[in-house]
Amino acid sequence: MNRLLAIIGRFAPETMEIMETRYRVLRQIFYQQPVGRRQLGKALGYPERLVRSEVDYLKARGAVETTPAGIFITPGGEDMLREIDEILPWLFNIHTLAMQIKDRFELDEVVIVPGDSMIDEFTQQDLSRAAAEYLRKILYPDCILAVTGGTTLAGMAQSIRPGIDVSGSIVVPARGGLGEEVETQANTIAATIANRLGAQYRLLHIPDNLEESTAEALKKDIHISEVIQIIKSANILVHGIGPAMEMAYRRSLTPDEVHFLQENQARGEALRYYYDRWGKIIFEVPGLGLERSDLGRIQTIVAVAGGSNKAEAIEAVLCSGQENVLITDEGAAYKIINGKEAFIHGSKDCD
Repeated sequence: MNRLLAIIGRFAPETMEIMETRYRVLRQIFYQQPVGRRQLGKALGYPERLVRSEVDYLKARGAVETTPAGIFITPGGEDMLREIDEILPWLFNIHTLAMQIKDRFELDEVVIVPGDSMIDEFTQQDLSRAAAEYLRKILYPDCILAVTGGTTLAGMAQSIRPGIDVSGSIVVPARGGLGEEVETQANTIAATIANRLGAQYRLLHIPDNLEESTAEALKKDIHISEVIQIIKSANILVHGIGPAMEMAYRRSLTPDEVHFLQENQARGEALRYYYDRWGKIIFEVPGLGLERSDLGRIQTIVAVAGGSNKAEAIEAVLCSGQENVLITDEGAAYKIINGKEAFIHGSKDCD
């Protein structure tokens, strides 16, 4: 694929430009439908004449349909969009970023979508769609999938398509999550994924932020302990990553705890653990569910996070060496690669 597109880029660069333009038009219709040509041109910064030409081309191939209400994408157009998604790293010349991150953090796979989630809401939705497609690829019958909460993973759950064999599989929250918005709770995300795929699910109806004594007492409840045991048997984990201080305020940490994180250069948070810039865990919020000691037994750990504002957080968590796969966006990937050389050296560039 890389060689083929490289040849096309040298021999017929206008082909790559046409593909990129057509992709942007189809993607914009997908997210804005129903949309008019004028709105489409304004959103993309394209002249209306170009938009009209591209819409006519896509309509002739059954990718979109036009109605008095506006332009809609068809099921065939959605399939076309997913097919193009597979070549995006080469089309937008970001495949080298993926290779650099893969090598730097010794990951099995890196998926990067174009754009920056911090400044473009559609890029965050692209990130969710990419995570959903990747998840479909790695799920298998009788597996246990654990997921965390968050906006991007909620989008992943909504984007996942049925049509794969997940017989006997169970989807669970990686930890408790009551207290957040219902739509972005790990319980809701687990149930949504299971329902869309026809899998089973088990939920953990407890707050995420617990006193240690309360957490220990709850572990003795037979129903809770059964769910926790399933969670700890997870084969696949998909989790988000957040900036340390943002997550500290969202989790209502005390002023003393926030001060501790600041003093110890906390950069990222995942699964209730706070990491410094070198990937060392410096603070943990007590709770129930997956613990750090459980991660070594999980076959595939996928981190999903994007936005240039999260680059330091992603970097810190990856430096811990637990993740196998990263799904991110161009904004975060570019900042990780080009904004860290001054202070990272050694193994995995994290020492």
